Amino acid sequence: MRFASITEFKNKWFKEKPPWLEEYAVFGIPESCEPYPTDPVYSLLVNAAHRFKTQGIIQYDYRLTYPEVYEQTMRLATAFRALGLEKGDRVITLLPTSIQFIIADYAISMAGLVHIPCNTLEVQRILIHKCQQGGPKAMICLDTQLDTIMEIKKQTPLKHIIATRLLDYSKETLSRPKFTQGSDILWMKQLIHDYVPDLPNMIIETDKELETLLFTGGTTGLPKGCMLTHRNIYANCIQTLCAFGPITRILEGNMAVLLGLPFSHSYGHIAMHTMTLAGFTQILIPDARDTKSMLQMIQTYHPVLQIGVPTQFMKLARETLPDLGILGLSGSAPLPERVQHEFEEQASSSILEGYGLSEMSPATHLNTSLLIRLLKNKFVVSLSSKALLTPGLSFVLKHSLHWVSNDTVGKITNQVIAKLVKASRNKRNELAEEKRKTVGIPYPDTQIKLVDPETKKRITFQQAINGKRAEMYVKGPQRMLGYWPVPGSGIDDEGYIATGDVVVVDKSGYFYIVDRTKDMIIVSGYKVYSKELDEILYEHPGVEMAATIGIPDLEREGSERVAVFIEPKSDYKLDVEEIKSYLQTRIPKYALPKVIEVVDKIPLTEVQKVDKKQLRELAGSLL
Repeated sequence: MRFASITEFKNKWFKEKPPWLEEYAVFGIPESCEPYPTDPVYSLLVNAAHRFKTQGIIQYDYRLTYPEVYEQTMRLATAFRALGLEKGDRVITLLPTSIQFIIADYAISMAGLVHIPCNTLEVQRILIHKCQQGGPKAMICLDTQLDTIMEIKKQTPLKHIIATRLLDYSKETLSRPKFTQGSDILWMKQLIHDYVPDLPNMIIETDKELETLLFTGGTTGLPKGCMLTHRNIYANCIQTLCAFGPITRILEGNMAVLLGLPFSHSYGHIAMHTMTLAGFTQILIPDARDTKSMLQMIQTYHPVLQIGVPTQFMKLARETLPDLGILGLSGSAPLPERVQHEFEEQASSSILEGYGLSEMSPATHLNTSLLIRLLKNKFVVSLSSKALLTPGLSFVLKHSLHWVSNDTVGKITNQVIAKLVKASRNKRNELAEEKRKTVGIPYPDTQIKLVDPETKKRITFQQAINGKRAEMYVKGPQRMLGYWPVPGSGIDDEGYIATGDVVVVDKSGYFYIVDRTKDMIIVSGYKVYSKELDEILYEHPGVEMAATIGIPDLEREGSERVAVFIEPKSDYKLDVEEIKSYLQTRIPKYALPKVIEVVDKIPLTEVQKVDKKQLRELAGSLL
């Protein structure tokens, strides 16, 4: 056997040790979570109902315990089977983050069906595409969407339409509405009322059978369906809890979390399942843009954790906030450092950043280095982690908290977090530096391959640590079977998925997303990384939001021009010339934008990410 280089020889015969394993030891993260359960996803709810009887879901101040959710889920699952739906059939939902979504999701799983979650802001063309591709036999939607849905039904295989109202789970008493769209529309709450749990025994091969057919965002074309098995999703829930370290053992079943992101999105979907696994009370915000409701629920129920996207934390930081002392977990889009800083200043709170992609169920990375800053240094973090892993200690602490209400646990934890954040912000030291602008280290059992974006040749972690930029490929127990309907599609010969993200890695194994390959701009042969330019723009005092894209250079074939869109702060009068002058001293000449547009609002997708597809269309009209 011949090798082209010494590096290739070493890579073949000496497996390179991942640089993040030392960080695992500091934070008490296991190198592996194996063996993973062979249980179906709905068992997450079954276990929560048996173990965490007083915990549950809160929506519009209306509370449903996990045992109550479980009872209604069994009833709806029985109704599905009575309607003639058989194992493997698909059910599509068009629901916001809500109790209805949770009941529907677990009922679909319990009946042996496959869930196709869709966002309520989905346009009709995309909904028709998903229905035609996935072939669902039933849909669950809000009653306000029935006119559109009945039109879609005419063009798709849909047989059953089940409707609901958000306020069906609220303190209001509502009667069943009369439908004008047709007598064949079923009412979700009525089905739950009418059917007594009566489900047949069913064997589910959790590593082969689908639980969710989750379509990608479709930002660059029509969305593709990711085939996620029961094992994919269950494994990703376990990985997520492990990535937070041993503290989750103590807080299990003892705290509340705020969820204000769409459950139809991969990030929200796994958050819902993970919080159920942990037995946390889930406080739901149906509208991801409703900042005032988020603040009200935080002040009322004192959650320890808020899971959201950067735009939500940005808007919260604009509110007049008390010392909230909450931990944020941000994902789905890059987190600007300025947003972290403002959230700390305004709310005495801090934000962790995670990373993932729909094809991976979706989570693969988490940055918990904030703990190093809050607890002064790595030694204290490591000592705390080891103490919590002491046999019996976490059991005693966890069961001691069972005697205390979520509200009390939240209030005390919020106060502690606020004090730690303030103290760490005022007294910075080199040993307690939090890593920012990074998505963190990989989850346990998540394997990483780094590839040169141009040559497509594999590079080592050491080369990446030395500054070599690489496209990241990932695989693990949370990896999809493939794109619908072909197993293996979208997966390379080694079992990896190309993320499309260009990364650099530091010596501790923290990954930094430089850009997406499709967002990298080529200007006369030079590479311009749009994410880096966005970060520079965010540092300008008058910029609220910024987005950089590439547009075709009509004078040079194969080359692009840089275009930036800026949403100014409401109290700042910003003009194009000021941005030009600002950038001229901070970036290379070839990276200077040819198009600068100051807009009232930067368009966002349904999950509050910058809609670059819409910006490219707008930029095209400016050429």
